[in-house]
Amino acid sequence: MEKKYWNPYFGGVVLGTMLFLSFVIASQGFGASGTFSRATAQFLVDSDKSWLNNAYIAHYFRHGDNALLNWTVIETIGIFLGGFASALLAGRFMIRPDKAKGYSTLKRLFWALIGGMIIAFATRLTRGCTSGQGLDGMATFSVGAWIFMFSTFAAALIFSPLFRKQWVDENEGGDE
Repeated sequence: MEKKYWNPYFGGVVLGTMLFLSFVIASQGFGASGTFSRATAQFLVDSDKSWLNNAYIAHYFRHGDNALLNWTVIETIGIFLGGFASALLAGRFMIRPDKAKGYSTLKRLFWALIGGMIIAFATRLTRGCTSGQGLDGMATFSVGAWIFMFSTFAAALIFSPLFRKQWVDENEGGDE
């Protein structure tokens, strides 16, 4: 049975509307990377209060004693719950790695971990994740965000052929 997906234009309109409402209601746009920085800061301070002497960690606590009481954290939880509910309602919920048939799960998870670590590091360097840079930055006409997104797409076009075999079974000719 073929799975039904939203029309991409409708999805784009919904996303744009939600981004606009986010700016109006919360005075900031989307972005999720701050959640993980906040969670790390909270963990460090909970394990040892001396971390509050670190300026980078301390700035997450400038409005209180809980770094997790923040719009970005609530948004990220909502994204997770919304995605989970959507997958359940659409009958697409499953726990399995996306990979080609002949590609081992362990190898796929290893490369996903390496890629995730590179992205996490790059996210802190660029002061935001792709959703924050691409949606918020481009919506506010930030030159840096436009450069970031063009660089991201260029890198994807250049490097994706190197990793194609992780998702596409060359013998089958399609995604599995």
